[in-house]
Amino acid sequence: MMQEIDAMPKRVLIAEDEVFVALELAETLREMGYEVVGPALNAASAMKLACTERVDAALLDINLGHGQTTEDVAAVLRDKDVPFAFLTAYDRLSVVFLQPDDHVFSKPVTTQTLEQALRCVQMI
Repeated sequence: MMQEIDAMPKRVLIAEDEVFVALELAETLREMGYEVVGPALNAASAMKLACTERVDAALLDINLGHGQTTEDVAAVLRDKDVPFAFLTAYDRLSVVFLQPDDHVFSKPVTTQTLEQALRCVQMI
């Protein structure tokens, strides 16, 4: 049974409001062998997936448009001990809800940036 669990692809939640960016992230993750949860294009969808799906890690945009952020999603993931990283265009110091140990990576996201983020959330 343990071998079956280890053989299952790691599931990564994507929360990103820019459709093109979300689809590109999803495609790259699938090519790397991960199973994508989402992508969630808004805070409500991201929260639903974080609460109901098995998620091994998450990549979260900070701002999901229309005044929505992933602050509450990050709180749920913290409570569930699910590692995550933020992918954002915002400066770390301008985001009041970030915690000191949060991983923050700048957009635009390159393959190298994505690999660094996945390393930080213990996925590679």
